[in-house]
Amino acid sequence: MKKIVGIFIVIFFLAINLYANKTINLLIGEWAPYTSKTEIKGKIAEVIVSEAFKLEDVEVKYEYYPWRRSYQSAKAGFGTGTFPWYYSEQRNKDFIVTKEPLLKVKNVFFHLKSLDFQWENYEDLKKYSNGGIMGYTSTSLLQSKGVDVQLVPRAELNFKKILNHRIDITPYGVEVGYYLINKIFSKEERALFTHHPKALLDSKMYMLISRAIPNAQKLADTFDQGLRKLKKSGRYDQIIQNHLKY
Repeated sequence: MKKIVGIFIVIFFLAINLYANKTINLLIGEWAPYTSKTEIKGKIAEVIVSEAFKLEDVEVKYEYYPWRRSYQSAKAGFGTGTFPWYYSEQRNKDFIVTKEPLLKVKNVFFHLKSLDFQWENYEDLKKYSNGGIMGYTSTSLLQSKGVDVQLVPRAELNFKKILNHRIDITPYGVEVGYYLINKIFSKEERALFTHHPKALLDSKMYMLISRAIPNAQKLADTFDQGLRKLKKSGRYDQIIQNHLKY
């Protein structure tokens, strides 16, 4: 009997430490200041993920591709997972979505300080020329509400259009928006921008773990556990504050 109990204990601890001292590969794209292959200060989410997994003795390697390729490749099992993504029913079918939010992203409208921009509802937005990004959730939302949106492939193009008075407003994440503004404009030009405090979207983003890999649910649980530890320690907030110094 003692021998049987001993075997079960060994199996239990092996299950708990299934990914301990293992290295996993996560597929991501360029989205500074959260993920970036080249920007040192553009890796907030990567640092959070690395440290959360490290608390559970799991090492992480990153591979950078266009976002669509990262998603599809991870889904097929060529990567352990991908992040950060908003929750959707389709993504929940394609992946195991971790329970603990990786990031909270507030999407707001950026504009020039010289523009008297106010909005309470979608009808108000129709008074202004809007710039959106192809394939973005914010773009789809505005279009579904009957708001006309001028599309571009990259966010920085919308900020340049605002500066040149070709559009009035563009929705984007607060942190990402100011990161781009400070990266692409001079000090004098940066001072011309502001944002409206009302959120168009205020959503959480998550880690997606591939259902095609062995013991996927266990790895998702492992990440959730490490991320909760990171948040509880205060280190999570410290990482964000250290990287978001404009």
